[in-house]
Amino acid sequence: SHPARYPDSETGPLCRRPTVNSDHSTTPMNSVLSRREMVRSAGLATVGLALTPVSGWPATWFAQEARVVPFTDVGENFTGLRPQGDNDLPGQRPIAQDMRELSSWVTPTEDFFNVSHYGYPELDASSYRLQFTGLVERPLSLTLEDLRSRPRVEATTVFECGGNSRGMLHGMVGNARWTGTPLLPLLAEARPTSDSREAHFWAADTGVEEIRGNEYEQNFARSMSLDHVSETGPMLAYEMNGEPLTTVHGFPVRLIVPGWYGVCQVKWLQRIELSADRLMTRFMAKDYVTLMGRDVNGKTQWVETSVTRLRVKSVIARVTRSGDDFTIFGAAWSDGTPLDRVEVKVDDEDWRAATLERPDDPHTWTFFSLETAGLAPGEHTVVSRATDAEGRTQPVDLSMKRTRWENNELF
Repeated sequence: SHPARYPDSETGPLCRRPTVNSDHSTTPMNSVLSRREMVRSAGLATVGLALTPVSGWPATWFAQEARVVPFTDVGENFTGLRPQGDNDLPGQRPIAQDMRELSSWVTPTEDFFNVSHYGYPELDASSYRLQFTGLVERPLSLTLEDLRSRPRVEATTVFECGGNSRGMLHGMVGNARWTGTPLLPLLAEARPTSDSREAHFWAADTGVEEIRGNEYEQNFARSMSLDHVSETGPMLAYEMNGEPLTTVHGFPVRLIVPGWYGVCQVKWLQRIELSADRLMTRFMAKDYVTLMGRDVNGKTQWVETSVTRLRVKSVIARVTRSGDDFTIFGAAWSDGTPLDRVEVKVDDEDWRAATLERPDDPHTWTFFSLETAGLAPGEHTVVSRATDAEGRTQPVDLSMKRTRWENNELF
């Protein structure tokens, strides 16, 4: 959601306000931050309807003479980039894309967010091997060229970090074109035994974890049930947006699981191990676990669940002005369940249906827009909500969720 403000004059300075719908003088930065914290707790964000030139938005979304309306609750120095380091790898700095600068349906590789838990291992393509081990009748060891020689598939999919939040303007998300080979035929070739139930995906990156008072070196790893593997049809990807994977995005091979959160898209994949048991390492059993309260017979029951499928979500990215007409733009996505609708609400008005630019594949994101007119000078609240074909919609209240994962509240 976005409360918004624009000045009476196109040349007047944009004033940040300590309260929504205020129209008084400029306030100190500490007041702005206090208001921003208040607004966040209510599931809102703020936009100021001042005028700046449009840059890079899809041309079909508004006329050339339209002007961008900046958000007043976004820090002046927000870029979505990590601080510059002395030995940064190409593409290492983006932790989130600045959704205000969204300029294409496919997210450029250099803008795609990246998260690493144990650093960025640099693997050699010539010595790379992907192992299929565990409860299989025919273990496999495949080179990168072996994988490239298998049937080639391409898919454009959206995924976001499980911890994507308003602090990053919900920009830890991207929609990229992946190329690789499907996982299921290779699993069939390895011939899982009758007692295989889980696929454990082991990566090359390692770190030291404290477990019951002792320290152990651990690889990053995630697992999926074989039923989930069959349901989602993962890809072993070796290209992103038509080029070989970069180091920060998982070179030489990463897992792509359509409709699931980013933590499941395992980078630097080295081994796929079939097992009868569920994997219970840090990133399955301790981290990326959502704690949510629910009412059961008048009592609160606390439930922990693993971060897996994407929750339906929409994000308002930009507001533009042309005369007295305003257009609200954003992006929405789901776990692959088609979106039924995206609605937008301005101030206390009723929810209105946005126009959707529906893609052919529901595993990608959908751009939406809504036109409105006659907004008076001052601050205005703008909120969006997406609903999928199964009736799942963005929640108004996530106060019973006590962890930072799966943030899909109204925004």
